[in-house]
Amino acid sequence: MSKLIHVAAAAIFNESGELLIALRNSKQHQGGLWEFPGGKVESGESARDALARELHEELGITIDLAATRPLIQVPYHYPDKSVMLDVFRVNHFSGEAYGREGQPLKWIRLSELPNYQFPAANKPIVNALLLPNAMAITPEFSTEPLLENGQVSESCLTELADQYGGFVAQATLNGADAIMLRAKHLTNSVQLALYTQLAERFKSLPIIWNTSIETANAAGVSAIHLSSDRLQQLDQQGPDSCDLFSGRWLGASCHSLEQIQQAERVGVDYITLSPVQQTPSHPDTAPLGWDEFTRLVSQTRLPVYALGGVSRDDLEKTIDVGGQGIAAISGFRC
Repeated sequence: MSKLIHVAAAAIFNESGELLIALRNSKQHQGGLWEFPGGKVESGESARDALARELHEELGITIDLAATRPLIQVPYHYPDKSVMLDVFRVNHFSGEAYGREGQPLKWIRLSELPNYQFPAANKPIVNALLLPNAMAITPEFSTEPLLENGQVSESCLTELADQYGGFVAQATLNGADAIMLRAKHLTNSVQLALYTQLAERFKSLPIIWNTSIETANAAGVSAIHLSSDRLQQLDQQGPDSCDLFSGRWLGASCHSLEQIQQAERVGVDYITLSPVQQTPSHPDTAPLGWDEFTRLVSQTRLPVYALGGVSRDDLEKTIDVGGQGIAAISGFRC
């Protein structure tokens, strides 16, 4: 394997919330594609110091290190070289950015990001920028009062949807910017009805359904999350298994390095990693702890959500150690 090249890169945002991207020279490795500005980390140099130096040399700007946060680390192996991308989000800088080396620059809205072609190693960066930071997972609401011959009747589905909708409304007030519908105690048809109603009621909020690829494809759902068991089964089908999903976002639950590696092999877009801390729902499961969570995050190129015993108060800490954000149930209920 070739020597790993350490690169510091930045997602730079201006005061209008636009993102800066640069076009690689056609003679460069992966030339003709867009990239996030940055450059090599020199021997004895920290990633942050390298980033500040490179951005001044390339763009003529001085970044505010206090407003520079970790975004994601991406180890990636091309056929001809291996890179470790240490990526930061730069929220404030001084000076006016221009291509000091003649490279074309462009300020774009985040919503436009999927319209541009980036090197393969940059896909996790694009995902990290587009994914939310605080994901609320729905609790299991009891259906006993709503059962009719063992099934939830159509007349009672609205009541059930109101229960879930109430949780979603409270979670968004408490900072959630995405919802995972996890209702394994309900039939697929009832889950789909709930998903449809929630998506209609909360149109601007990403709704992710915890289900199988087969069920999601049949329903035309755009975002799903796989349990660790489903991830394991998918992995056994081969490295192109993720291509079986016709939607945009494919996530998975992981609890160990082995499962994280499976998630990478099948090509999911993000993972949840749990349990970070002790949880009442799984009192006999040993938590990873923050040190192990941090170590595992550093081993993967995927955006990682901390799950298990975390709350909104842990969001900044999670981001500081390289995580994408948090996923929680009770953490968004109060």
